[in-house]
Parts: sequence; structure tokens; C-alpha cells
Amino acid sequence: MSTVDSQAVDTKLTQLNLKLSPNINYRLETMFPKLEGMFAKSGIKKKFQLVKRLEPLLEEMLLEKEEVLFISKGNQSSFSEQFFMGALWAQTINHTAVVLTNFRLLCIRTNGKGKPKRTFWSIYYSQIKDLKSTIFGNAKICLKDGKNLNYSGFPKIDRKMMREVFLDAYQKFEEKGFDPEVSQSREKLCGNCYAVVPRHDYHCEACGATFWKPSEIAIRSFFFPSWGDFVMKHYPIAFAELCGFMILLVVLAAVISNGDYGFAVLLFVLANGGDAAITAQIAAKGLHLKSVPESQSA
Repeated sequence: MSTVDSQAVDTKLTQLNLKLSPNINYRLETMFPKLEGMFAKSGIKKKFQLVKRLEPLLEEMLLEKEEVLFISKGNQSSFSEQFFMGALWAQTINHTAVVLTNFRLLCIRTNGKGKPKRTFWSIYYSQIKDLKSTIFGNAKICLKDGKNLNYSGFPKIDRKMMREVFLDAYQKFEEKGFDPEVSQSREKLCGNCYAVVPRHDYHCEACGATFWKPSEIAIRSFFFPSWGDFVMKHYPIAFAELCGFMILLVVLAAVISNGDYGFAVLLFVLANGGDAAITAQIAAKGLHLKSVPESQSA
């Protein structure tokens, strides 16, 4: 599968003075598949920086005997998000690190630099029907419950290696006959303790954390568009919406001054209703922490 071996990667990392956490079991030859050639050194350093930003989280999240096979970062967004929000804004809030282990595929929401946020998903290999490359060179994960996850922005070498690692891990997973029970193919994980939170649940039985329901976020966005995005910590979008809402208020004031009260109400409902609808759709994709038990809040 890989053209390099673990010892060669270890030697290269030592030469570059790059030290990975000894608390995480990495399969180095698939983590860093290119050691020589043009831009190889910069590619290794870039991947290393992403890994180091994720390591504190992975040390808490990984299960016993779980081995990290592959890590990369891209953007995961649906067509509707890109259509209503624009591709640039959709990518801004959908930075996602993909981690393949010997047990599962982990999706971790990050900021643009790869620093993890508190929204996570887990997919067992038994829930993946196929992993493809689209005509645009994006990675497409087809799940057994009919949903598809489209990721853009992966480096070319990562797209190729991701499929090879997935096929190898999937085969080993299938040979063991391991098919855990799930509530949906891509399970949502608690942002506090990393336990699975079943579909349509917004309370973690393991630690007691609670999460915002999409309807709660949508209602806030209807009355004040930035509110929902502040709740989800989508700050760039929230500030942009705040500016847009100020412009809307100016327009509404002008309409009301002309006595067009019905049109003013209609304009408010259409503008904020559309924002609330797309915000609810985004909120439904993951869990957003609302509160954690007082004993754990420190």
C-alpha cells in the first residue's frame, strides 16, 4: 500500500526535529507517505503541524489499542449550504479534520488552521458503503444510510492515500465481522466526553452534557440572525450576518416610514426565515454544547 516504511519515516521526522506524541500509536508509513522529492519536506511539516494541533484531543478521544492510520483536513459542505451561503462562507464554517484509525473514521470540526472545536462525529467502517473521488477531485464517502459526505481541499497525495488506507482498514474490519449497532451511519459524539449521542438526542447520558436543539438555534436566528451562529461559534458568519441585519433594519425603517407595514413584516419574515432555515440545517449536522455538569465545567 505505501512505498515507504515506518523506520524511514521515523528517521525523517528525527532529521527534521519533529516529535510526535508517544501517547498515540501512529502508523507512520501511511501518515507520511512521501519523504523525498519536490515539496516533500514542506508537506511533512504541514502535516505534522496539523497532527500536533489535534494531538491533545486525540489523546483524550482515542480508545484503547486504537491506532491512527491517516489524518488530513478539508472542507465538508453540502450543495444547499454552498448555494444559500456561498462557497467561501460554507468552507469557512466547515473545516473538518478526517482521522482514519484501525477502528473507525473520526470527523473533527476545526478552524481554518486545524485547531479542533468541540463538534465531532464517528463512523464505523461497517457503515461505509464506498469511498470515491468526484470529477472535481474531491473525496466522497458513501454511507449505508444513504447519506454522502463530500470533502474538498485534501492534498492530492492525501486523497490517494485515504482510499488505500480505507480499503485496507475496511477489509480487516470486515474479516473480524465487527458491525456495531448504531443510530445512524455517522454518529454524533459528545463535545465533552466523546461518548456517542444517539440520533435526535440532545443530552449525553454518559456525562450529563446538554446540546442546543436545531429548533432552538433556528428561533434565535429568526429574531436576530447572528444569534444562532454565535451559539454555534461560527463567528465570521455571525459578524457578517450582523452587518446584514443592520442593513435590513435600515430598509425596514424606511419601509415603515412610508406606511407599508405589511410589506415590512413580509420582508422581515422572508429575510430572517430563510436565515433561520439554513441555520437549522447546519445545526442539525452536529452537536453544539449548551451546558456541562457543574462539576466538569472547570
